[in-house]
Amino acid sequence: MVGRKFDWTTEVIEFQPPTRFVSRSVEGKLEFTVTNVLEPEGDGTRLNFRIDAASGLGGVFGKLADRFVEQAQARTVRANLETLAELLAEHPEYGRDDG
Repeated sequence: MVGRKFDWTTEVIEFQPPTRFVSRSVEGKLEFTVTNVLEPEGDGTRLNFRIDAASGLGGVFGKLADRFVEQAQARTVRANLETLAELLAEHPEYGRDDG
């Protein structure tokens, strides 16, 4: 993220297959919770991906940095979703729900 590498350990705190998965950090420099919700949409599926994180920077600099990190993370998520869409197009068997 933002040209830096961060290592962390997460734990699953909520798991409701096949529609909801929530995890949170338990080790590392960043505190965050990630929520993934899958919903049917048309002929496909919409992924709602949310990260709730504390920057820990505080003050005016922290608020500016938070916006920068949010924008960088949004670009990363968009790029990852585009890659996922390409992979699923190349390998449609991975997108099947065989029950």
